[in-house]
Amino acid sequence: MKSKLTRSLLAVLHACDGLPMPETALLSAVHLHARPERPSDSDIIDALHDIEIKGYAAGVTDELTNERTWTLTGKGTHRARQMRET
Repeated sequence: MKSKLTRSLLAVLHACDGLPMPETALLSAVHLHARPERPSDSDIIDALHDIEIKGYAAGVTDELTNERTWTLTGKGTHRARQMRET
């Protein structure tokens, strides 16, 4: 399931076209994109941390609101395009 979640995360973040996406919105979007799998939030967060470790995405926490936002890195954009072609 993690590979499907990785694909979903990359696809959803790629659709944002470089704009930061709040983590709560990202989780909701991946829940919809990953149907009928019905992943838990912890499954998605685990996959999200994997793509961060691989250098595909970067997360930043706002100091005032403690809200975390995510964007694709250049490497992540390239990988998302590759996955879309296959």
